[in-house]
Amino acid sequence: MQIDAFHDALALVFTVETLAWLAIGVFLGVGLGAIPGLTASTGIALMLPLSFTLEIAGALGLLIGLYKGAVFGGSISAISFATPGAPDSAATVYDGYKLTKQGKGRKAILTALYASVTADTASDIVVILVAPTIALLALQFGPTERLWLMVVAIALLGTLSGRHLAKGMLSAGIGLFLGTIGADPVSNVARNTFGQDWLRDGIHLVPLVIGIFAMSQMLDQGLDLLHRKRVPERVKEKVGDLFGKKSEGLTFREYLSCWREMGIGIGVGTFVGALPGLGATVAAFMSYGIAKQLFPKKKIGEGSIHGIAAAESGNNATVGPTLVPLLAFGIPGSATAALIGAALILQGITPSPRMFQLHAEVIYALFLILILGNVFNLGIGRAFAFVYARLGQLPGEVLVPVIMLMAVIGAFAARGDPADVYMMLGLGFLGFLMRRAGIPEAPLVITFLIAPLLEENLRRALLINRGDWGGALFGSSLGIGLAGFALLVVLVTLKLNVGRRIASIGHEEERPPR
Repeated sequence: MQIDAFHDALALVFTVETLAWLAIGVFLGVGLGAIPGLTASTGIALMLPLSFTLEIAGALGLLIGLYKGAVFGGSISAISFATPGAPDSAATVYDGYKLTKQGKGRKAILTALYASVTADTASDIVVILVAPTIALLALQFGPTERLWLMVVAIALLGTLSGRHLAKGMLSAGIGLFLGTIGADPVSNVARNTFGQDWLRDGIHLVPLVIGIFAMSQMLDQGLDLLHRKRVPERVKEKVGDLFGKKSEGLTFREYLSCWREMGIGIGVGTFVGALPGLGATVAAFMSYGIAKQLFPKKKIGEGSIHGIAAAESGNNATVGPTLVPLLAFGIPGSATAALIGAALILQGITPSPRMFQLHAEVIYALFLILILGNVFNLGIGRAFAFVYARLGQLPGEVLVPVIMLMAVIGAFAARGDPADVYMMLGLGFLGFLMRRAGIPEAPLVITFLIAPLLEENLRRALLINRGDWGGALFGSSLGIGLAGFALLVVLVTLKLNVGRRIASIGHEEERPPR
């Protein structure tokens, strides 16, 4: 049975169409990542309506290729202009930009590329080995255990996705509320529609993700255009050096000398990526910090390729593992994983442990695309990285209106309903306000996707226990343990936040008056 599914996956992946969409995804992703302010989530949100029109393998190739390319692409502008394309690449600035100022920008970008592909490939292999085992364990979970597992995920997302617990939990609460808008799945009674018939079918996924990720970011960047400083001329001159053959490249021996830093990044990134809410930025800074402490003689932070290798291997190693919670439990581990899960839902496949039984060929196809995506990332990154280095010089006055127009077209194209455009614009404004208030968007989108599953498992638990809430919520020892863990996460985070606030007040009091 599994062998037949693997053969079907080979037939799905190794077609001209699928490989072409994978190449297009990586090509767009590297370019998108090289533009400061644009992230993988923005690109995938914009491409989601297009993926709906493709076969499942082509859709996965486009989105996963874009994801892999964008995470690496962020390092290009970080190294070239000291402006990371995304927060994931912020740690790369410390050593990458110093090397660019030394005329070694080519060496820095090649280090970032090779470390990214190495770590991404290693972590993907871990995913392929681990995800099926976790899914088998997840199949043993009943409705009560699944219910509390989702509560744990929401608690982690709320506490780890932002600096303040209240803001993270507020975002998660908004997502849960939006997920309940529409007709009740059992009684078919309209709820939270405010008397609007067009809300009876609920909020559609495509306008939500485009509005929250793409439109909100463009509104934010549009407001900041007047405050943005132009790139100094001396930096532009250094960018020119990246293209010259006289610029120093990276030798194979230098690449091998970074194996310890890449090993740290692979270990940290794989672990962090599998945890909901932490993400690539945390993995990059953790890997960079650990390498800097362990190897002081390598002068990480002063313009060292070892610092680049640690940071880039850390953030890229999260790409595959962030899909583990999605595939094993149906719970997205990050905003990008949520968007990939949304693409699967639009294709009629609900991410859950049963995917390994019902859609084994799709799982195998996804695994193959993860590995092939690294090959395409290496080839396309090597060929176009130095060309994409100039994309960071594109003016925001051009990029912002173009991407806004793409967002409007994408929201309308999904269903051809003008109401989706208005919904996208409204959610874009909501996302803009959240950005300005420092409220993370990821918990909102992830809990929006979790909400139907959460309600479904709660109702099943109540039916099994004949309406007894105590039995439904605390009818198993594992459920009680997960509930306790969720509470512990919230309490520990509260304690840490209070401790940091007290410490900051103490520092302010110690400052001498001016």
